[in-house]
Amino acid sequence: MKSILQDRKECYFTKATTGLHEHHIYFGTGQRKISEENGFKVWLRGDLHNLSSDGVHFNKARDLRLKRACQRKFEETHTRAEFMELIGRNYLDD
Repeated sequence: MKSILQDRKECYFTKATTGLHEHHIYFGTGQRKISEENGFKVWLRGDLHNLSSDGVHFNKARDLRLKRACQRKFEETHTRAEFMELIGRNYLDD
């Protein structure tokens, strides 16, 4: 898995190395493919992915944290306009 946020197979939040799921950070209409192509993915423990109410698919704060981190990382080497062209929404407050 190619990820712009990780270089090791470990949970993004806990650093656990077992029971991991691959998570596409942006996964709405057409965005899963964009996430795949651009490395907008992370490894997550199952409970922090979609196996509990604390997972990113149900916990809006955790989901937003990932989206913001990914956008910040992308914008280190690209412009906000390029991000907006890909995702269509700005997740940063600045």
